[in-house]
Amino acid sequence: MTLKIKKTDYIVITAILVWGLVGFWFNVQGAGAAEHKYATIYVQNEQVAELSLSEADSYEYSFDFGPENEHTALVEVEEGRIRMLPLEDDICPRHICSHTGWIEYTYEKIVCLPNQIMVVFNESSRGTTREDLDGVTY
Repeated sequence: MTLKIKKTDYIVITAILVWGLVGFWFNVQGAGAAEHKYATIYVQNEQVAELSLSEADSYEYSFDFGPENEHTALVEVEEGRIRMLPLEDDICPRHICSHTGWIEYTYEKIVCLPNQIMVVFNESSRGTTREDLDGVTY
């Protein structure tokens, strides 16, 4: 006994594929839909900077960190995206923060656990307050 694909089977398969493609397209469009993005930099859970990430922006920003602010980190902003440049080997041995590379979508983050540095996206300039966070881990 052989099964034959009928006309209604083709219609159902096509509808499922179209529905999936439309959902994928809306998801991709919504990932960077904010008109103007901002990146907020936190060091030891304290906000140290909020940077503009418009398409026209291209600059480097440095900030101090450490128990007595004796170290300096550098982030680079270019074409609506941001990345953290490598730190010294003795203060950031695995360089996971710099290996993250460029981030440009609101769901991406840069985290340096040994130094408690975090770079997150915001869709407005109001920043993220402590009440907006689900939890804090040290």
